Amino acid sequence: MDSNIVLKVEIGLVITNLVRYFAQRENTKTMKRFLQSFGLEHIPSDSIVIGNDLALISFNNKGLQNSVQHEPHKLNHAAICICTAGHCTLKINLQTYEIESPMLVTLMPGQIIESIDQSVNFDGHTIVLSKRFIDMLNLPGWQQQYMTLYNNPVNEIPADALRHLQIFYTILHKAASDEENPFRLQVIENLIRVFYYGGVSKFRKIDKDATPYKNSIVERFMELVQEHYREERLIGFYADKLCITPKYLSKLVKENTGRSAGEWIDSHVILEARAMLQSSDMTIQQIAASLNFPNQSFFGKYFKRATGLSPKQYRSSKGATNE
Repeated sequence: MDSNIVLKVEIGLVITNLVRYFAQRENTKTMKRFLQSFGLEHIPSDSIVIGNDLALISFNNKGLQNSVQHEPHKLNHAAICICTAGHCTLKINLQTYEIESPMLVTLMPGQIIESIDQSVNFDGHTIVLSKRFIDMLNLPGWQQQYMTLYNNPVNEIPADALRHLQIFYTILHKAASDEENPFRLQVIENLIRVFYYGGVSKFRKIDKDATPYKNSIVERFMELVQEHYREERLIGFYADKLCITPKYLSKLVKENTGRSAGEWIDSHVILEARAMLQSSDMTIQQIAASLNFPNQSFFGKYFKRATGLSPKQYRSSKGATNE
């Protein structure tokens, strides 16, 4: 064989292995940061992580750090958390929740979470899903369910429902462990669909009149807000991106989510501002600049209109002192 061809093949293998190594390292870092939200410093050995799309984690007190508070951070993944024993205190979008068994916690991409405390017997299972994985499932009515779950992340469930969820998790874990099955991912996808179809009736009913076109516009709007809320607060910007009028965009978003487009944009901005005021070392002027406000005064009026407090008052109420 030509030595140049051999060299190219060897270089190709080295590059491939390097890409895999760094991708795996990044996936591990992403997952570890998620676990830290629940006070876990290490990924438990019986966890299953498939790329950056799916992870199955049983807590079982493995690596649990009690009474350790972690900085708030924004989720890039969705997660279904089944609490089977003990309790933990978790902030979701800066609202404090006391979580205990039997409860189901559904975390959505874009939410800000922070671990406050966990009991020594805190136990449960978590299914972590990337946005890409969820999009691939093409779940009907997902956008409406997303809004419901986003606004109601913690739900108490009956004891029999908890048993069913534990059985489901066991089946899913077994399927994900079967690396010899060439259809492993397809099995996992369909099991997640079964979970969705079985549980969707527990939440707000799907709008039967909603068309795929309408749903896709609202979904794309939410994605654009996630990407641009720090720089763009005007509905017109998002309407232009979607090639529709601001009035029509506002109408669709209100009909599909129960909140106006402006309310969604403002909620993202205010949530980010509250998180930075509460837990960062940035000055109020720096926070205003990072959220693309022309000056600190404009930011202060915007923030007070939404919260009833000035940024300085809000920061003081949370025990921080930076100006």
